[in-house]
Amino acid sequence: MQTRRGRTAGRPFLALAAVLIAMAGSAAQAKAEAAAPIATKASEDFWIGDFAALERKNAQLRESGGYTPEGRAKLDLFREELTSVFDHDARPREPYLRELDALTLQWTTQYPQSALAHILHAKSLFAHGWSYRGNGMAHQVPPQAWKDFESYLRSAMKYLNDHGEVALSDSYAHVTLLDIGRGLGFSQKQRDVIVQDGLKRNPRDLNLYAVASLALLPKWGGDSGTLDKYIRQAAAQTRAEHGASLYASLYWEAAVHQYGHALFDGSQADWPTMKQGYEDILARSPDSVSQRNRYAYFACLAKDKMTLLEQLEKIGTRLDTAEWGANGERILERCQRLASEA
Repeated sequence: MQTRRGRTAGRPFLALAAVLIAMAGSAAQAKAEAAAPIATKASEDFWIGDFAALERKNAQLRESGGYTPEGRAKLDLFREELTSVFDHDARPREPYLRELDALTLQWTTQYPQSALAHILHAKSLFAHGWSYRGNGMAHQVPPQAWKDFESYLRSAMKYLNDHGEVALSDSYAHVTLLDIGRGLGFSQKQRDVIVQDGLKRNPRDLNLYAVASLALLPKWGGDSGTLDKYIRQAAAQTRAEHGASLYASLYWEAAVHQYGHALFDGSQADWPTMKQGYEDILARSPDSVSQRNRYAYFACLAKDKMTLLEQLEKIGTRLDTAEWGANGERILERCQRLASEA
């Protein structure tokens, strides 16, 4: 019997993959390889069509969990790297997305009892739909593109529902449903049901809260009050194990995806609670450069000069302007001036 890799070798996907791998040798990827070999291996296995390796790693990470020294959940990094394959800006895009649809569907026929195979096919349909919508403002999307976008998202949702007995055994399916639901306008009640069912499958999957919170941002039709209520409820639900960590993490997501440097002006984020959240995060991951930089950045936004000074001293030369929001280099300069003022 041929191996999985052998059966795939003749597919046009692999010819395309060889080009994409050659294109991926950027400084950003080199940094990712050094920081997250698990994640890098995931994308490589996806490129060459080694689904069996992906299945083994997914099962291992679901079972053992664990965090990197940077405080990132290894399972989240694995998933992010899988998503990078769908998000890759290949040109022309349509043949690439069709090939991903075909490849992931092939995996579902070869591994019908694999939740991951079914989830990846749904994610492929989701990515295909999003390619029609694009990342611009809603009013910039042509009417036909909206129809294609919604059609693919509904197909992805139907696929997960039709294969729910297998797919929904993995909380990654619930994360994918939340992404789909944000595009289709799921209600808060629907999102809550998805999150709680996902937590039954994997109580450690805090990414469920993060993805659900995005739908509450103003740009998705939410508001700051509803977002704050949700974040506080999520933090309370996880406080016994994580303290205020989730509160800080979810408001960091809100800053990245909506509020930026105006987090404390535009949202209802409470700095003392957020500060405690970063203390809790760094108690677990004291060597995390990214989290230490985020802590200092938010202290600056909150005009908490003492905390800013403390964190800049602990950061020393390990400054990472990527964690200081948009135009991070200039923001850091401004915050350093604040720290130096008498």
